[in-house]
Amino acid sequence: PEGCASILWKSAEKASQAAEAMAITSAKLLSNGLIDGVIEEPLGGAHRNLSLMQGRIKDVLMEEIAQLNEKSIDDLLRDRYERLMSYGKFSEE
Repeated sequence: PEGCASILWKSAEKASQAAEAMAITSAKLLSNGLIDGVIEEPLGGAHRNLSLMQGRIKDVLMEEIAQLNEKSIDDLLRDRYERLMSYGKFSEE
């Protein structure tokens, strides 16, 4: 987003505006199905409370790994393929 902001508005300081325009905010990525979830950061950012953030990341990873371990490799590959192929669909309606 910084590069985009520099080109469009001649200022990298408008990176958050560029991220919104490019639909690469966590909320947009989640609503578009490009990511599975968002790990909330502590107030002020992850760097303000590393141990809390590490715990949150660990909890999410352990849960996701457990869910993935329940599926066969074929199912994982099929699900990944279907997910990737669903991006960018359009309708003439």
